[in-house]
Amino acid sequence: MISTEKFLLEKLGEVSAEERGLLAGSPLNPLLYGMGDWGVTSSRLIKNGGISVRTHTRYADFPAHRHNFLEIMIVLSGSITHMIDGEAIALGVGDMLFMNKHITHSVRRADTEDIGINLCLGDNFVGGLIPELGDSVFSSLLEENLRPGGRPMYLRFASDGTKQIENLVENILFELTEYPRISDVVLTKTLALLFDYLSLKNSALLRGGSEEPDKDRERRRTVSDYIKKNYRTATLAELSGMMYMTPPYLSSLITSLFGMGFKELLYEERQSRAMRLLTESNLPIGEIIRSVGYENESYFHREFKSRTGMTPLAYRKSAR
Repeated sequence: MISTEKFLLEKLGEVSAEERGLLAGSPLNPLLYGMGDWGVTSSRLIKNGGISVRTHTRYADFPAHRHNFLEIMIVLSGSITHMIDGEAIALGVGDMLFMNKHITHSVRRADTEDIGINLCLGDNFVGGLIPELGDSVFSSLLEENLRPGGRPMYLRFASDGTKQIENLVENILFELTEYPRISDVVLTKTLALLFDYLSLKNSALLRGGSEEPDKDRERRRTVSDYIKKNYRTATLAELSGMMYMTPPYLSSLITSLFGMGFKELLYEERQSRAMRLLTESNLPIGEIIRSVGYENESYFHREFKSRTGMTPLAYRKSAR
């Protein structure tokens, strides 16, 4: 058993109503996971493209399916086996499996002692996480996740009992289960730190696609660095001049590389900066809005509430 707080493990390992039905002989119902077709599962558990956690359903085989979100499975006790491209991926206690949304996989039946946790990361959350990683072993996995028709990729990490990793996992699960409205900024930072520790491990196994071309990797880095450094005043015209491309061509290229356009990338960076200032500073909200590049405060308030479901003031109070 992974060194998870006992009360948390007991809570995550409780038999759900769905599992009680499976134990009574009911079949697995695909309508609970999508639109009645096992081709793609639903992201309805994720609010505003953020992040959510759910315990893997036991007592049934899961047929081959895909997700429209990035999935991370972490095994807390027992073992769980996935099938990817005809290969059995057996996960033991503490093992982690990262799958972008282009992966097709199935899962063999898990029993009572087999407790696996699924972290579900929507596109908005993944988009905010990528700039925090730099040139990481995870970069291609996450970037391909956002690309329409991207390459199916997964990463498997075998546990070696590293305390820092176990503590970070426990913190993430605790925050998501006990404080479901916690700031995405906090979770983004914690996940980025987890990824940094995992990137140092030599037991990483990459599957599901070859390395992306160096030219695409360099272009991604150029665009990301520019937006991160110039988020207050960034323009597509300025960036296209730096990259010696026409604005229409660069706009199309950015959508192909990131799965979202220049305006969306800039919006994500500004919102991320604003959320951080709301939680980490005492600056007046109007000053925060102007500092991240917005001139129209009403527009910012509308966009912020659309993303988080809260006003900036309510978000600040909730985070604290």
